[in-house]
Amino acid sequence: MKHNTLMEAQLSAYPDSLVLTDIQMMDALRKSTPDWIKYDKLEEWRYYADLSDALKEDEWLVKRMHEQSVDLQVQETRARWARNAFIYRAETPEGFFYACCKQPDGTYKFVGFRYGLEDSEYASGFDGMGYTPEGE
Repeated sequence: MKHNTLMEAQLSAYPDSLVLTDIQMMDALRKSTPDWIKYDKLEEWRYYADLSDALKEDEWLVKRMHEQSVDLQVQETRARWARNAFIYRAETPEGFFYACCKQPDGTYKFVGFRYGLEDSEYASGFDGMGYTPEGE
């Protein structure tokens, strides 16, 4: 369905949307941790062919390497999110960032960018990024 304004399109697609200013989005980019991080377990880390032998040999070092690997993945994800945000804003200055799918704890499950008047004209590009309003 085609709408008259970007806001109408956004609210039609996601009625619980919260429009984010560019500053709120940049702040969220710095603070957000990808939701997949909670599923990243040392036991499932595939760096070593036999993790149990590596842990026996030097448990501290293996755990530290895993932490650093996860930290690197988080930083790479944040960089991808920031690149997408910059591209979306540069290509469609009239568009806006939003958070949607409000959770019972007050956070939002998804972040995206509305660029068009059709319900489907939005860009996600922020896989695993949620939004926590200030004070939550």
